[in-house]
Amino acid sequence: MLSASFHSQVSAHGWVEFPAARQVICSQDGGHWSNNGQDIPNQACKAAYDISGTYPFVQINEFAALTKDYRDIEAVKRQVPNGELCSAGASAKLGMSNPSSEWQKTKIKLDSNNQILLTFHASAPHNPSFWEFYLTKPDYDPSQALTWDDLELVDTEGNVAVSDDRKYRIKVTLPADRKGDAILYTRWQRDDPAGEGFYNCSDINFSANGTDGNGGDIVDPEDPTFNELGYYLPQGYPTPNVDDYVSFRGFNNNGQEQLEERLLITANNQDNWPELLALKVNDKHKNKWFIGVWHAEMQHYMYDRQQPYANKVWNNDSKASYALSIVHAEPPIDPPTPPQPGDNWNKDTTYNDGDTAIHLGKHWQAHWWTKGDEPGTTGEWGVWREINGTTPPLPPEPPVPPVTGDEWKVEATYSEGQQVTHNQVLWQAHWWTKGEEPGTTGEWGVWRAVK
Repeated sequence: MLSASFHSQVSAHGWVEFPAARQVICSQDGGHWSNNGQDIPNQACKAAYDISGTYPFVQINEFAALTKDYRDIEAVKRQVPNGELCSAGASAKLGMSNPSSEWQKTKIKLDSNNQILLTFHASAPHNPSFWEFYLTKPDYDPSQALTWDDLELVDTEGNVAVSDDRKYRIKVTLPADRKGDAILYTRWQRDDPAGEGFYNCSDINFSANGTDGNGGDIVDPEDPTFNELGYYLPQGYPTPNVDDYVSFRGFNNNGQEQLEERLLITANNQDNWPELLALKVNDKHKNKWFIGVWHAEMQHYMYDRQQPYANKVWNNDSKASYALSIVHAEPPIDPPTPPQPGDNWNKDTTYNDGDTAIHLGKHWQAHWWTKGDEPGTTGEWGVWREINGTTPPLPPEPPVPPVTGDEWKVEATYSEGQQVTHNQVLWQAHWWTKGEEPGTTGEWGVWRAVK
């Protein structure tokens, strides 16, 4: 049973939906999976990405901190210190606390009672709990990091019942004379021994053209119906080396590849790469693929970081399949000793796409660059695939080394960073490839147009 592993995960789910918290706006705007975040449309969100990467864009429901003495506001301030209020004191999300006048603002208009209807999306409702709402003072300078002294408490609420759609709706009273821009700071505090509180910054603008939040809710899509395909991370899976890539590939019931997501291994993510790769798959392929577990109490899928080996792969097709593999760092330009067809496999030899080897009495063919991956251990769709029969195929033609800017050739081998022209468009390879035609690999495929 997996349920015992969720005591620390259950707590971390929810965000301000109206007026939208800044991490929610950045996530919904997208662009954070593009190369270096170049497609992020908002300047403040791009700056947040430059500081924290994709993490705060996909963990929008976990802006939380633990304060055992949570009724003492000074204890809270120590856990969520000045300059880190909008990231809930979490260093991994610090980009969301970056001061900027460019944060996208929600226009609000107070009703006749000087109130708005704040909506908090709670994928994991917690009761009993209480609420505090702060507003920046009129003289707050948005070019400076937000501090507690910049805020004034404008409203509070006790234990609020959650609605059937897992949302809290609260009438929040704001100063009637406020104009212009401000930050509404929401604290949702659980009444429990751990003292978990949630902290969200909503950038707002008091405007005659705004809304008070009573105009209807965002309709949440229903959770997809997934089929369990198997465990994501096999027991004893090797630790990749820095500069390796870890690849997750998904296939439909005919064995055709539907997706490949890669994560470059660095010194900073060598230990938590399984979670980062899973979050990338989950965020980019919503409602089709998911890596995680089903939590019965909360009635939704989630990644369990406390027990990474408990996570499974899910798909809306029960006959889909997947492969997790380590792609080692790029080979040298001139391999010292190319393998000969029919040679026994050697863990120290570099093999390219099409190379063959014999191992344990079977013939195998490499389907992309590899070194050290043992034939028979990489799975049905891995780099090594068994050749039917006992006679290996003829060796491939020697690769034609491309020149940057040349017309793309189907027989040429391209490494990361090399550029070609095809159909009068300049393309750049984002990893090793051969035979894949530019313009056919999709927005996030190996070939991407140079802007």
